[in-house]
Amino acid sequence: MKNIINIIHVAKLAGRSGKTGKDYDLRMAQCIVEVLDENGNPAPLIGELVLPEKFKDTVPGRYEVTFEIAVSQDKRINSRVSQMTPIVKPASNATAAAAAANLPKASA
Repeated sequence: MKNIINIIHVAKLAGRSGKTGKDYDLRMAQCIVEVLDENGNPAPLIGELVLPEKFKDTVPGRYEVTFEIAVSQDKRINSRVSQMTPIVKPASNATAAAAAANLPKASA
């Protein structure tokens, strides 16, 4: 399952578990999931996503996120992030022209 997610902020949640005594270090991404309702109209979902360890350095932005099925410690079936691909906005014509203007000129 793939979704477009706009991560607004990534909060670090770290400490020591009072129950187990083990250290933990989680990244909670506050985000907007871009979904459409049954009529094709935007119906964004706003929530928090736990980022897996391999994505803990993720910065705010738009991502195509692939989810996979997982079983939690309490045996509940849920999903987890398996892949995140940044969605890069194409440069505008003005930005591209400005960048080209700053390139060194080729000599003939």
